[in-house]
Amino acid sequence: MEGIDRIWQTALAVMLAVAGGLARMLSEREESRRKWGVILSELFVSAFAGYMVMLAARASGLDGDWLSVVSGVSGWLGAHAVDLVLTVVQDKLNLKKKDEGE
Repeated sequence: MEGIDRIWQTALAVMLAVAGGLARMLSEREESRRKWGVILSELFVSAFAGYMVMLAARASGLDGDWLSVVSGVSGWLGAHAVDLVLTVVQDKLNLKKKDEGE
């Protein structure tokens, strides 16, 4: 039963991330964001960001409501959340950016 709960938790996290991305788009009120291609691409980025941040949060020991919160917020942040995950991965793997030097 634990596997089913994990699947539902993941599905909820992705839905909240999409909702976060949609909320951000609706709050910006830019006409250029009303095109279907732009809307779909932004929602996809929000879902991806929400899923990646949810996995990172789960790996960090967060669970339950916190996974939902971080997923929704990362959906709102979109590509910025993906950048945050990249920074965490680089730190975790002890990778340095080329412009930081040795």
